[in-house]
Amino acid sequence: MCLYCLGLSPGAGLSRREMLRAGAIGAALPFVASVAPGGAAAQSGPAPADFKRSVEELIARSRSPELAGYRLFTIGGADLPWIDLGLAAAKGQQVSFLVAGRMWIARPYDLWFAPGLVLHARTRGKRPMYSPGVDTGTMTAAHDGPLEIARSAAQFSDEDGSLWTPEAEYRKQEVEIVGVALLWKGDAAAGLSSLAAHGDVGGLIAAEIARLKRGRKLPEGWNNLFSLGGGAEIFGREANGEIVCESAASASIIERPLPLSFATRPKLGWRWKIDQLPSARAEDAPPFHDYLSIGVKFEDGQDLTYFWSAGLPTGKVFRCPLAGWSAVETHMVVDSGAAGLGQWRELERDVAADYAAHIGGPAKAISHIWLLAVTPFQRRRGACRYADIRVATADGAVTKL
Repeated sequence: MCLYCLGLSPGAGLSRREMLRAGAIGAALPFVASVAPGGAAAQSGPAPADFKRSVEELIARSRSPELAGYRLFTIGGADLPWIDLGLAAAKGQQVSFLVAGRMWIARPYDLWFAPGLVLHARTRGKRPMYSPGVDTGTMTAAHDGPLEIARSAAQFSDEDGSLWTPEAEYRKQEVEIVGVALLWKGDAAAGLSSLAAHGDVGGLIAAEIARLKRGRKLPEGWNNLFSLGGGAEIFGREANGEIVCESAASASIIERPLPLSFATRPKLGWRWKIDQLPSARAEDAPPFHDYLSIGVKFEDGQDLTYFWSAGLPTGKVFRCPLAGWSAVETHMVVDSGAAGLGQWRELERDVAADYAAHIGGPAKAISHIWLLAVTPFQRRRGACRYADIRVATADGAVTKL
């Protein structure tokens, strides 16, 4: 089990009694059946043997003229990134991924990550990495060359896909992911439809066709953080300018570059309406660290996120309880409890002052604004809206995001 991912050793952290105590207050431990954004039940998919057989039979049955090639793959705990699929793509060529299985974090507590959350892919060993965030996705090859895959639960230290997790610990993780990479001659949607006319694989082909039809895109100017994908499935901008966020059993951070010196006295302001909190209890323990947040990243790599807590008091500040993130991330509770949920609230923070008070590092500037939706642990739904996100400086300049 990957207790390392939670920053715990097998003999440390919360006891089973403490873990299960959450059930008495409706926190769903043992965790409830997962729910995907939009209310659809998340699926771990068919068993590996069934998955592979279904894919092979469907491809043989369909004889799709749209399919340039495919590779079935398995990712296990002992596998180190990156795995060469033995399938080469041309720059601009589309490849669809369908995956099933789980990455276990703590099996006794039914704590696991869905395969699409941890799957990453790239071409020719180069940036950018692609991660669907959900169990189906379609990547456009950024380079000519071989396709490679890897697993990472935010365990890459840089955009080149280098691990920060020690290899020995990484290999101990209990992982069983099975998938297929489908390389298309032309449009992925047409290719998938040519397969769907002859059947499906645990509903994954239909899910990817529907996802492509939705055509969701990130708000303009925002990008996925390199270690997490699927942001377009979680964040979207509506016609009125509001950014809508809905997440369950997933994790996404999107960022927008905004370099500003502390000397300008930047203040981050925003309005938000939290419709549902993703955690049922205090978020400062690893198994309950599900939250929706807006944050600031600084030039030294540190970040500070502001969130509405289910159970922590307003004003509480703490380091992230997750391994790796504990070295770089600080959380501040700016509102708490059920009162006020579903209502618009307006907030503003002096980020330079907050950095000085709660981080105190060498940074002299901010570098990015973040929006965060982290919901993989309890697999509950979280939903909110952001409006009027802005950074104002002492000279009166205002950058609207």
